[in-house]
Amino acid sequence: MLKLKKRRSFRLNHWFLAVVLWVGIVFGGFYLAKQYFDHAIQAVQQTNAVHVQTLEARLENLTLEVSEIQKGMKTAGRTLSSSDSTQKELNKKIEDLDRQLKDLEKSLSVLREAPNAAR
Repeated sequence: MLKLKKRRSFRLNHWFLAVVLWVGIVFGGFYLAKQYFDHAIQAVQQTNAVHVQTLEARLENLTLEVSEIQKGMKTAGRTLSSSDSTQKELNKKIEDLDRQLKDLEKSLSVLREAPNAAR
């Protein structure tokens, strides 16, 4: 009878230890996975922040270029109107810069929305 009790308690102890070990492994795995994903999301957000700053700088430069061209066109309005080819070239450059500006604005808005989508 004493041996039977010892065996039962021995088996119960083993089962209890196995369950505790299993629970510990499961929770440890979830914790490590959460840490990994949090770190990965943070790295992506930092990369996006750098890209946003770069795009903002390019956007600012393009805006300055467009405004300089527009000032130049206003200043030399009469001369430019007499020279059709020069006006066409400047208009084409302004259109190209406007397209680039719109593309950069789209990219910037996508990058700004990216951290919000990750949450």
